[in-house]
Amino acid sequence: MKNSRRNFIKQSGGVLPLLFVPSFFSASSFNTLKKVKIDEINLFLINVTKERNFSFGVWKNRQHVMFNIKARNHTGWGETKVASNQPDFDLKAWSEEFIKLKGMNLVEAIEEVRNQFLEGNWRPIVTEGLLMTLYDLMGKIENKPTVKMWGLKGEAPVPAIFCILEKEEDSVIKQAKIAVEQNMHRYVKIKMFGDFEVDKRNVSALRKFLGPDSFILGDPNRGYKNITDLKELSQIMIALNQAGMDGVEDPSDLKKEELIYLQANVGKLSIVPDHIMRPASKSIKSFDDRMGNYFNLHPNCMGTFTEINDIAKLIKASNKGIMIGDSSLIGAACTFWQQLAIGNEASWVEAMEKPQEQDAFLKCIEQKSTRMDEEGKVVADFKPGFGLKVNESKLLSLADAHLKI
Repeated sequence: MKNSRRNFIKQSGGVLPLLFVPSFFSASSFNTLKKVKIDEINLFLINVTKERNFSFGVWKNRQHVMFNIKARNHTGWGETKVASNQPDFDLKAWSEEFIKLKGMNLVEAIEEVRNQFLEGNWRPIVTEGLLMTLYDLMGKIENKPTVKMWGLKGEAPVPAIFCILEKEEDSVIKQAKIAVEQNMHRYVKIKMFGDFEVDKRNVSALRKFLGPDSFILGDPNRGYKNITDLKELSQIMIALNQAGMDGVEDPSDLKKEELIYLQANVGKLSIVPDHIMRPASKSIKSFDDRMGNYFNLHPNCMGTFTEINDIAKLIKASNKGIMIGDSSLIGAACTFWQQLAIGNEASWVEAMEKPQEQDAFLKCIEQKSTRMDEEGKVVADFKPGFGLKVNESKLLSLADAHLKI
């Protein structure tokens, strides 16, 4: 990318002009944050041993990294899921790309991470975890909620959606009981496998257990890609709708025009495009509201948050719904995405804490800005940054590995 902001900055003698500063920086905060140097970066590896089943395969375990970045006696927190089925994941090797952030000022670091993604060098699993950590640090230094610094207006509670990743009917109902116990049964997502009889059986059982009022979202993860005829695919989706499914994410690997056709031919069923929305910097250029009734903005896949907020505005302006998805997150990223969901007035948020799968990080939280109310909705009490305070010493004792940069 020869005309990138980085090359412009280099040609301008290394000075980052205000013109190129993301709009959430005011002139005063820009000048303040330019003087804030990053002192320390810490990575905490947490292994999750709960098996997760998908149409494409099985995660026997998965690996998450909790970040913190320190400057001026403040600490920003973030999270990313870095791997699956790699319990000995190498933090040192993985972190080599972004060691250079230490010593940068906060504005430089944010722009560096953004540019690395926009130029195709770093993947979203790197950039999203780093950016949420830097934005948390930014808000804490400025003593302002980051969501408000972004100019997001939403404050109303957003429904939480519970995710079931089981193939056997008994296991589906067992998880549905946990959804009820956690007060998350009003919106439930069920993984599907591209096998109509299995999927219909599980949806029917789930609907029978939950009753008529819950919203059930199916997620085949493109599992019906073997069905190449759109009319046939439409009929399968209608049958699943009749079995109790209200919405469906990516039933197949579909292009824009195919999604538009499908939404127009499945009756009351809501199509929820996912993969075509990734990353935000790309999908914002080709967005078409006819593709679905809701649109999934999926963690660990979108890349950069300025563009996520921009496409969210576009979706809302089209009178369509926003889904904030999940990447099986278990820690610091949950409250981040929940606040982003509230700020962008999403229809529901999937990125919820999962104490039944892994609670090491949750045990270390001393303060956070989100909670769930009696109606199963996420409520925010906005605090500086994303409001997360963590007992780092306790986290060190519970993490599977630690790296200090």
